[in-house]
Amino acid sequence: MSEYSALDPVREQEILDGLFETVANLPEEAVFIGRLGLRVTLRGLTSSKVDAIRERCTVRKTTKGQVTEKIDSELFNAALIKEATSMLEVVKKTDGRSDHDAETPSVKLSGWGDERLTSRLKLSGGEEAVRRLLLAGELDAVGDKVLEISGFGVDIEDVKN
Repeated sequence: MSEYSALDPVREQEILDGLFETVANLPEEAVFIGRLGLRVTLRGLTSSKVDAIRERCTVRKTTKGQVTEKIDSELFNAALIKEATSMLEVVKKTDGRSDHDAETPSVKLSGWGDERLTSRLKLSGGEEAVRRLLLAGELDAVGDKVLEISGFGVDIEDVKN
């Protein structure tokens, strides 16, 4: 008889409930992009979600019978960020106040695809908003943060198949 089967059934159920609760509650972390006054709360993504995004962002080319694959890293990062964003908030820049001050005025958006962003900038959707608003380095850094929160200990170059 193993040590695991000796547990009281009620205690065993509590332990399993804790496991399932952890799986259901993905990790979150907020990042602040000071240049934009933008607070982004990112939620970890499951491996199936990351794989689906990677597949969608992979460009395949056939040359002389050879198929080559390349990930469009800008699109990949934009898609990761859009999918992982659980809250998006624009914080008004004011002198002498930190971005975390409870009294700092802010506007909460429904996400990157919020109509207040897309209509004003004439964008097709959230991924385009991410690509338009973030600079190249910000896009890479926030994309890397999404992967980190999602449990990946590698950078995007190591994720390729």
